Amino acid sequence: MADNMPTASAAKYKYVAQYCGLILDDLVVRCTEVKGDNSVIKPRYYFCVLLYGSSVQLWGRPEMDIKEAAELFANSGNTLGLGGHLGGTDTQKALQEAYDRLTDILAGGRFADSFPPMVFHLTDGMSHTDASKAAEQIKQLSTEDGNVLLVNAYIGTQTSLNYRSPDDFPGYLDVSEVGSSEDNVRLFNMSSETPETIETNLKADGIFPQFRSGSRLFFDVRTKDMLKNVIQVVGSTESRMEK
Repeated sequence: MADNMPTASAAKYKYVAQYCGLILDDLVVRCTEVKGDNSVIKPRYYFCVLLYGSSVQLWGRPEMDIKEAAELFANSGNTLGLGGHLGGTDTQKALQEAYDRLTDILAGGRFADSFPPMVFHLTDGMSHTDASKAAEQIKQLSTEDGNVLLVNAYIGTQTSLNYRSPDDFPGYLDVSEVGSSEDNVRLFNMSSETPETIETNLKADGIFPQFRSGSRLFFDVRTKDMLKNVIQVVGSTESRMEK
């Protein structure tokens, strides 16, 4: 994460922090209601953030609501503590940790009727472990509304898909579009198929207006603009609506 973003002049982790801050702000706005002279932030989103390299670290607390997550981000200097200092890329360990935490969270019954949890996996390097088994375990977890969604975004990859920007990004329908990288092929196969709800919102909000039905939730991040739009995927759910 300490290397520069492709086609940009700053480190990847700085853009990740910048755009994570923007989506947190957007989600806070969606959750804010005015009651008389007061504003109330309703807990419509919950977060568990894992940072990993060769080890896995928890950022903040598990099951932080949107208000707590946004406040922690601001109090941490608008950063997640990234920067390439964790060493290595042990994706198997990270996704196994995510699976274990999700299992505990869903077993509690609190989120039994919720929109399915979304695991947003952002990586900038070739993993030295195969996380396919943990990924499949994650995708088998569910709420009453469906299976857990796994999103994979790889910063810096080049694939066989021809597009210039988020405006003409069509999504990945088939592994043949991914290219020859073994790591990219694994990430594609690990990714959930995009639900109709998210596809509709991605198009309606102009995030990925050309997104094809049936595409996987797999993204290659070639530019900072693409990174911004990929991070917006986490807000493209029915949770935006009044509950």
